[in-house]
Amino acid sequence: AGTVVDVQAKTKEMALLSALRQIAGVTAGPLSDALKTELYTLVLGTISLPINLPGTSYYQGFQARKKLVSILEQMIAERRSSGDAHDDMLDALLRSGDDGTREKISDEQIIDLLIALIYSGYETMSTTSMMAVKYLSEHPRALEELRREHLDIRKGKSPDEAISYDDVKSMTFTRAVSRRSDTKDKVRVVV
Repeated sequence: AGTVVDVQAKTKEMALLSALRQIAGVTAGPLSDALKTELYTLVLGTISLPINLPGTSYYQGFQARKKLVSILEQMIAERRSSGDAHDDMLDALLRSGDDGTREKISDEQIIDLLIALIYSGYETMSTTSMMAVKYLSEHPRALEELRREHLDIRKGKSPDEAISYDDVKSMTFTRAVSRRSDTKDKVRVVV
């Protein structure tokens, strides 16, 4: 008997971890787990009936947002006190306005922006990824063509060389699969 894998849950987790790493340099661990827990509760609150009473999803969503703000405030304070440079969005936001060409962004604005980016990005990206897995598992010839396209691009690169924007633009088959996968179906795949 095969193991049942909830593809939607796995792709949401993968998308969230990817977003956290790019936005704030957060990798898998206790911090990402705490952020994930609060974000999932926030999402449930935003899609529930707007009844702000203790015990309701709506109320719990507000509480989750408060916890997210607290976690992000602590991250910002740690970043500022460490003085270490990071190559991520949070670092860029913290440095905004330092060159004098524009107004400095407040911590509150940074936190609101981070929550909005993480919230909006993880749901869309994970659903698209999940549907790509679903369609490709149903169409092995399409999966083979996708693999061929990616391997052809990798052949011209060294192992540590990243995929460029021009490489992505040249992926005509991959882009077609991405557009086809953009639906709201749920799927469970047995492996």
